[in-house]
Amino acid sequence: MRTLIFLFLLAPIIGFSQGFGGGLYGGISTSQVTGDGIGGFNKVGGWAGAFTDYRFTPRSTLQLEVSFIQKGSRQAPTVKNDGILYVHNQNILEIPVLYKWYGIRNMSIELGLQAGIILNTVERGNTIPTTTNNPLFRTAEFSGAAGLSYYFWKGKIEVNARYSNSLMSIKTRDFWMNHVFAFSVRFWFKTTLDRDKIEATKKKGPIDLKIDTGSED
Repeated sequence: MRTLIFLFLLAPIIGFSQGFGGGLYGGISTSQVTGDGIGGFNKVGGWAGAFTDYRFTPRSTLQLEVSFIQKGSRQAPTVKNDGILYVHNQNILEIPVLYKWYGIRNMSIELGLQAGIILNTVERGNTIPTTTNNPLFRTAEFSGAAGLSYYFWKGKIEVNARYSNSLMSIKTRDFWMNHVFAFSVRFWFKTTLDRDKIEATKKKGPIDLKIDTGSED
């Protein structure tokens, strides 16, 4: 846990280091859980964190994030479900590692893996007592992620949409899987595009012009 908190604080600092970019972001998550008998991305939560990236080709970067995200499921009481309310919330400290490809103008595509520590799990409803940290839930989660980003204001502002899916059950007995659509706005303190522009400028040397005047002198 201390290591994750350290990485969370370190990520934006790394972003100012040579060859790295970085920033902060905030947004919302919408999620559902396969296996709990409730359909629909009805559980809305928060999503915020810090990130840093390293550009190893003109169109490719490796991005590390440390974030807080809320996942779970929610069933609103209706006539069809006999007025039963059920809310399942997970607070997770998550570390995504993503490959990002910048092959489309002002856009990027991302793909990667995420590891998360489940800080706490809460289940509540109008027919069940509130339960915190049910021992049947695992304390860690691993998931795959894919997303799309659009950039504006010289690449300093990014709008990101991401989908993630658990790679293993979040419960020790039943087969429950988190499915999440998350949306965020990101501010870059420094982008790796800045580094590439600086390097390109350095490579431009003075132009040696030779003018032939036709004189022998």
